[in-house]
Amino acid sequence: MNAPSLNEIRGAVTRDVTDEKMDQVREILIGDALRRMEARVAFLETRLNDIEVSVARQLDALEARIDTLGGSADGQRREAFDALASSVASLSDQIRRIARE
Repeated sequence: MNAPSLNEIRGAVTRDVTDEKMDQVREILIGDALRRMEARVAFLETRLNDIEVSVARQLDALEARIDTLGGSADGQRREAFDALASSVASLSDQIRRIARE
């Protein structure tokens, strides 16, 4: 069996201690800034989500308003067309009466 040597065990323990100390130094140096940045990113993600929802609602309302205006314009166009058709028919009748005289 290949058992690890005493030097290999000491090296592993030294690496673990060194890694732990490096993690502590890293936490001291940038830990607070990293936590603030993560909090800011989380806030911005939440705000972006809120904006997306708000814009989606506004777009839905705008689409509904456009549909309403389109329907209203169609109705007005029909009324104008009907009035024009009636006027043309009346004018046609008048022309026929004048032509008979």
